[in-house]
Parts: sequence; C-alpha cells; structure tokens
Amino acid sequence: MLKGNKAMLLLVILGILVGVYLIVKFTDSSGRSESFRSELVTIDNEQVTKVEILSPADTTVLVKEGESWKVDGDYYADENSVSSLLNTLKGIKPSRLASRSEETWKDFQVDETGTRVVAFEGGDKVLDIILGRFNVEGQRSFYSYVRLNEEADVYVAKDFMKMSISTGSEAYRNDDILKVNKDSVTSIRFNYPDSAFTLSKSESTWMVDAVPADSAAVAKYFQGVRILNSRNFAENPDAPVQFDVTFQTASGKDKQVMSHTGGGLSSSTNSYEYWMDQTVQEKVFKGRSYFVGQ
Repeated sequence: MLKGNKAMLLLVILGILVGVYLIVKFTDSSGRSESFRSELVTIDNEQVTKVEILSPADTTVLVKEGESWKVDGDYYADENSVSSLLNTLKGIKPSRLASRSEETWKDFQVDETGTRVVAFEGGDKVLDIILGRFNVEGQRSFYSYVRLNEEADVYVAKDFMKMSISTGSEAYRNDDILKVNKDSVTSIRFNYPDSAFTLSKSESTWMVDAVPADSAAVAKYFQGVRILNSRNFAENPDAPVQFDVTFQTASGKDKQVMSHTGGGLSSSTNSYEYWMDQTVQEKVFKGRSYFVGQ
C-alpha cells in the first residue's frame, strides 16, 4: 500500500513538472518574444511610397511619384539620399531591451524630443519608430535608443547613430549643380557681357581663342568643377541671367551654369533648383587671365 502511494505521489509530481514545462514553453516564451523583438524594421525599399521625418525642429515629407521622389511636395529629391535613408533604417537592429517603462522615455529621448520616422507602402503604415539618445561606449562602440511609437519598450540599437538619419528638406533635395568629365569636354564658352572667350581643346592642347592655355590652370579648373553640389538653396526670383558658362561635349549634350542678377545660380543639369553660393560662383566663373596669365 505504501509503495502504491509513493508511485501515485511520483505521478502527481511528474504531472506538475510537465504542466510547468508546458506553461513555460507556450506562455512564458511567448511573453519573452513579445517583450524583445528580434527585428524592428522590415520595410521593402521598392514598396515604400512615403516617408515622414518628424524632429523637434522640422518635418520633412518624402513622397514617391512614379519613379521619382519629391520633397515636401515642391522639390525633386536626390535618389541616392532616399535610398541611403531607407537602407539606414533597415540597419536598425535591436541588441537588447533597455526599458519597458514609459517613465524612462524622456531620459532615453524616445518621447517628443526624439526623431520620429514613419514609412508607408501605399496607404499602409509599415514603420513608426522614434530615434532617441545617442551614446558612445569605449572608443569604437556606439549605439542609440529607439522605440516603436505604438509600444512602450525601449531598445538599444548597437552600431546605429541617430544622426545618420538626416532631418530637414535640404538634406534630401537634389543638390547637383554640375557633373562634368574633362575627357568628354571639347570646349567651354565663358559668356560674359564685356569679355567673352572660349577655352577649347585642339588635339591634346587647350587653347584660349588662339593662345595656348596654362595646362596646370586648366587641370585645376576641371578639378574644381568636376562635381559641384550645394545645399545653399534659395527661392528663385526669376532674376535675369547676367552671364553663363557652357560646357560643350563630344556627345552634344551641353551643360550650362548661369549666374543671375542678385547673385543667384541656376543649372541646366538641375533646372528645378536655384542657389546662392559664392564658393560655386568662384569655381565656375573664371576670367581669361586665369587660363593664360595675362
């Protein structure tokens, strides 16, 4: 009889252990999954049609129209900047859970003081994340705190810098002014009202009209204008063109940079934008003496 009671007791204990195991497996593990996400961002670059970037200072809205992106509805976006934004967002990986309490949001800057990024695929919201405080750990390790907007949990995103997500429309507008390859240029016309001249290539020699140009000066000029960008955007006042420089190419696709009254700049490469940039002016518009030294 005693042995039977012991056997029954062992069966009861075994049943309790099995029950505890099943609870842990199907309840507690599920709870851990909900409290720590292995992924926060699962967007598909090709499917994203709209991105909103809301910081305490400003709001930027990127919208895909056909194959192009527009910034704040008025300006064309730089495609590489948008692609970089989406790839950077996809690179946000949670390494650990920092907090589950709303009381810590302010300290981690994942409240209204953070940068909120919202992404859509058509009418569906596929991401709503707040990027918070950035920290450095040691000499080479860094991380940022992040939180999905509709959840309380705060995560540590290792190797992610909040500052890598730019804010403000200027960061995403197409800032191209000129891209020119020296080998493809056959001549450059400097169209000034009182001192126009042409820098042209004759076989391997550059000439200013009929005078040989200083080869070092020509090389330095091309180095300065090879790739010109500027985020010093300005409103276009429809001011008349004062003078311009035209780069003629072997393919016949000429490129032109124009200087307007009032100091503004425009470009045939990016006709949708207008700039106020003295540095670019000085690189593009050179006098005859720059090339021939007289």
